[in-house]
Amino acid sequence: MKQSEKASIFRIVTDLIKADSIIDTREIEKLDSIRERFAIKKEDEMLGFSYTFANAIRVLLESPKSLQCELAAIFNELAMSDNFCAREEALLLLTLRLCMSLDIKLECKAVSIETSSVNIDPTQILYVESNFDNDVNWEINEKFREIVAEVRLAGFDLVYLPKIAEHYRAISNTDFLKIAGFLYPNVSYERLKTVVQHMHNLSTSEFCKDQLAGKLGVREFSVVNPSLMIKIGDSFVGDKNIANFLLVELDKDVISSIRYILDLFSEYYHTSHLNYLREEKGRYIFTGFYKQIFDIYMVRKGIKSPVVIDVYRGHIRFSEADLKIEKLHRREKALYALFMLESASGGVNFSKPTTPNELARYTRRMTAVQEKYRLIYKKFGGEPQKAPDISKSEIRLPMIALIRKQLKALGDVLFHVDDYMIQRNMFGNYCINISPSLCCYCGVNANDIYRLSDSEEWQRISAL
Repeated sequence: MKQSEKASIFRIVTDLIKADSIIDTREIEKLDSIRERFAIKKEDEMLGFSYTFANAIRVLLESPKSLQCELAAIFNELAMSDNFCAREEALLLLTLRLCMSLDIKLECKAVSIETSSVNIDPTQILYVESNFDNDVNWEINEKFREIVAEVRLAGFDLVYLPKIAEHYRAISNTDFLKIAGFLYPNVSYERLKTVVQHMHNLSTSEFCKDQLAGKLGVREFSVVNPSLMIKIGDSFVGDKNIANFLLVELDKDVISSIRYILDLFSEYYHTSHLNYLREEKGRYIFTGFYKQIFDIYMVRKGIKSPVVIDVYRGHIRFSEADLKIEKLHRREKALYALFMLESASGGVNFSKPTTPNELARYTRRMTAVQEKYRLIYKKFGGEPQKAPDISKSEIRLPMIALIRKQLKALGDVLFHVDDYMIQRNMFGNYCINISPSLCCYCGVNANDIYRLSDSEEWQRISAL
């Protein structure tokens, strides 16, 4: 048997034993027999502690089917060795059965997510998809009350983001901002407004791609078919808290798929607790996914933010991340703003040609670029005639290097920070690789943010 398989067995066994937070001596006796049966040594155990639950399942799915069947029986025996199957153990057994059995009619997989920055409620089932599926969403909306009732009988709550968005929209903007400001007192008013707007326009596909895949870094959610996401437990990998989930793909007959999963779950565990969250006008539910979605948007990590040229306060800032580029002189700020403006038309090529005709065009182009730079430099409070000559590489390149250094310091917060940097593309043009929709400016009021493409003044500079 491979060491990776031994390590994976130990990871799963460890999570099963710890699932109910009770270590029974009978479980330890069973663990000793598993160690002996598979010749698991200390180094295998140490390797297992570095695996996530999802990684362990993936490794075992590559093993012979005979071994998978044997392990399924062993895992069941371990969970029942103390003559009781706790809810947490039942969820793990359900996942192992769905992922490792041949007779299951639904596609299933385990996913492990680092959740140091956000806590996920274990009693809620989230509907996920990376692209809107008309048939499945129609079915959920058509039979929503029936589906919710089925899920609650099993001790869960269904989280369907379009319904949560409806709940948020039922609260006035003024009240919502007051509540948000009370819950997150250290967050700027501008960022609160942005997050509240996201709450009003929650989309399952965007939430999966931008928040779960982008912010939390779980690549499985960048391309995921319509599925249920069920939390099955927590474990530690090294010093990181990891949340484990079961993903179950849905077909068009949504309620039958849900009943099938819940019936399998009830074979291991019968709940005596019915979940019910009361939604009423004037009530803001701050628990479960209602809280966690807000928390995820508030996490200062993987934020795809507009870049705002704020000449009134002399900043280049990222409005949704509550950040600005630090330690830059106006010459670098003006240069960055210039490339924001020029990137919409492909950037600036500083390569000097050799032929007379091309050289004449190059000179005219550089004169225009320098004039744009002077005007922007003036906006940041500089004297136009003292603006650096950015056509000279010995002046321009150190400025770009400093901008890159300061942006790199924001890499833990911004989503794909390299996209915000001035880079030379395959055509030799220097540009910033973000969408023009993220290139913005603000007026005297810092909260009034507009696209550069909508400004007559900035477009006049661009057209020089």
